[in-house]
Amino acid sequence: MNNATGKRVLALVRGDDYAHPGEEEANGLLFAGLVPDRRRRVLDAGCGGAGTAAWARQRGLGAVTGIEIDPATAELGRRRHPDVTIVQGDLQRASRIVDGPFDLMYAMTAVYAVPDQDAVFRELALLAAAGAELRLLEYADPHGHFAAATGDSATLAWWRPLVPLRLPETLAAAGWSSVCVRDLHPEFIAWYTQLCARIHDKRDRIRREFGDDWYAFVAAEYAGILELVRERALGGVLVRAKRGRDSG
Repeated sequence: MNNATGKRVLALVRGDDYAHPGEEEANGLLFAGLVPDRRRRVLDAGCGGAGTAAWARQRGLGAVTGIEIDPATAELGRRRHPDVTIVQGDLQRASRIVDGPFDLMYAMTAVYAVPDQDAVFRELALLAAAGAELRLLEYADPHGHFAAATGDSATLAWWRPLVPLRLPETLAAAGWSSVCVRDLHPEFIAWYTQLCARIHDKRDRIRREFGDDWYAFVAAEYAGILELVRERALGGVLVRAKRGRDSG
C-alpha cells in the first residue's frame, strides 16, 4: 500500500488521509502531552499523504515539514494539505534534503519501510535541535518471528518491523538518549480488527471507485496482517527519545 493509489484506498476506508493503524486515536498517543506551540519546528519523517501532519498543524503543535519518498504520494499530500511543507526524498538522506533544526521529529509507521533504519535515526539526529524529541509509532517484531511468518508474502517480506529490545541501543548509537519503548500489541489488535470490519463495510464503494481487484487485495492483505498481529509475529511500539546536548 506504499503508493498513491493504495493510500487513497486507505484514506477512503479510514475516513481521512491516514495510512497508519489507529487513525486519530494513534495520533493522540503519538502526540500525548504536547502543548500547542506554533513556533515548534516539527518534522514528519515519512509523511505519506500528510494527514497526520495536517492534524498536528491544525491543533497548533507546530509548523510541520514532511518528507515523503514517493513522488505521487508527495504531490497528493501537497494538493490536499497545502499548509504543510512536503519535500520529496529519502529519509536515509534526510539531512541533505531539508534544513533543520527541528524541535520535534516523528514517524508514524514509516521507518519499518526503510532498508537502513540506523541511517534514518542518524540523519534525524543531525537535524535535531538541542533537547529535541523523537517520537515513533511503528510496527514491531516483538519475538523475532516476522521474517519466518512472511517469507512467502510478496507484499510483506520486505517489511522491517522494529525490534523493541534493540531500540535503546540502536537509538543511542545514533545520538539519542532517554529512550522509552511502550508495547502497543493490544491497540494493534483492536485497530486491525476495526480496519478489517471497515473494509468489509465499504466493499461496494471500494469496488466502485478502485475496482474488484483492489478490494480483493485490500481485504486479503489486512486480514493477513490482523492474523500476524494475533499470532504476535507483528505488533506495534510507541517510542520516545531525546536529543540532548550530551548526545552527540
